[in-house]
Amino acid sequence: MTRLAAFATALLMATPVAAQDKETMCDKTAAIVGKAVASRADGAAAEATVKAVTGTIGDADARYRPAVQPIVDWVYTLPEELLSDEVEVSYKEQCLAQ
Repeated sequence: MTRLAAFATALLMATPVAAQDKETMCDKTAAIVGKAVASRADGAAAEATVKAVTGTIGDADARYRPAVQPIVDWVYTLPEELLSDEVEVSYKEQCLAQ
């Protein structure tokens, strides 16, 4: 998960989120991970998950929308047996450790 956390951090730091604190960024992107995992576990296709998760991001957090596609792509590579709340927790830990 370290690579994805690093990728998401780099992606978001390249956008206007640079002034925002790391913990908030990690919280927001970890929430995207959690929503993507739940959607996949419910049997949704990746494209539907991208649309659904993107739709949950309000205008105040619009800077996180570009992170949805790569996060969903990553979540859909995980083995099915790993689809639990632990993915979100591990992602956040790795993100904060960057």
